[in-house]
Amino acid sequence: MKRRQLITHYPLEDVTLLGIITALRAYKLAWLINQTTALKLAQAEDLCLETPGQAARYIVHCLFATEHCTFRLVKNGMLSSERATVAYLIPHLRQFGFLLTVQDFTQTFKHEEFCDALRATKKVTYVAHIAGKRWLQNQADLLRLMNCC
Repeated sequence: MKRRQLITHYPLEDVTLLGIITALRAYKLAWLINQTTALKLAQAEDLCLETPGQAARYIVHCLFATEHCTFRLVKNGMLSSERATVAYLIPHLRQFGFLLTVQDFTQTFKHEEFCDALRATKKVTYVAHIAGKRWLQNQADLLRLMNCC
């Protein structure tokens, strides 16, 4: 019974993952996304991860949630208290500076249109949909990303 209570169910078929490469800081990227789409991403409090024997690490993220959708923009890096990147949140996707998860229960999110809108701004170097085959190999990474923020 206890095991069942500890398992969090996330229907991964309803999750879209986008990788973003840009020189912008998180809050400027969130502002840019808000200007080019109908989203209203807001910077959330940095999440602090503390493990014994290691210095605290911080995860920067922005969040926008509706009744049926949750959008998370997460910097793909864990930061030290000095704000230097000390590790990647998802190491096998280290080429992306930011990750955007979209959990859409209505299945109306069109990642092609979203990516095209960001590319048109010329402030985003590269944005790509990360196919399920690529991140489903390590569901723990995606679940950690969705749980951490």
